[in-house]
This record gives sequence, structure tokens and C-alpha cells, in this order.
Amino acid sequence: MVTSGQVAIWTLVLCGFFTPIMFPNIFTLGIAAWGRDSKGSGLIMTAVVGGAVIPFLIGALADLLHKLGDPATIQRVVLPLLCYLFIAYYGLWGSKLRDCNG
Repeated sequence: MVTSGQVAIWTLVLCGFFTPIMFPNIFTLGIAAWGRDSKGSGLIMTAVVGGAVIPFLIGALADLLHKLGDPATIQRVVLPLLCYLFIAYYGLWGSKLRDCNG
């Protein structure tokens, strides 16, 4: 479903509002199995770089599609959609604690 006007604006605003709320939850799920030995938590902090790289890639994709003569904007949301689907997967199934011993 493609929409415009107020619905589109508020959808973007709400996505921007809820994205920063997700990061502490993702971080906590990511280091939950480490217990007190969470020295690798700095590695997860590199995920913040995704907040700078993904928008650049979305812009590059939009420019490429525009140069190819594709005026539709629906293809430009594929990359953010994939990112949000991965976040949903990680929150629902990927973060479950597993037995590493066997």
C-alpha cells in the first residue's frame, strides 16, 4: 500500500521515534549470554555505524534508480525494510540463548 500526505509523514516520524528506543533492547539481548564477561560489548557498539552507513546506501540506491529511469519510490524502501526485518528476526528468534556446550 502506497500512501501520501499526513499518513506518510506520521509514519516516517514514528519510525524515527521508535528506532532509538530499540537500540538499548538489542544491546541488552546481544550481551545477555556473556554474563559478567562482557568485554566484547564494544563490538556491538559498532552497530551504531549502521545508523550512518544505511542512510548513505539508501541515498545511493535512490540515485542509481533515478539514473536508470525508475521514477517509482517503492523500490527505495527495500533496504530499510530488510534492515527492520532483520531487527524483528533478531528480537523474536535470533537473540534466544543457546547452549554453547553441546
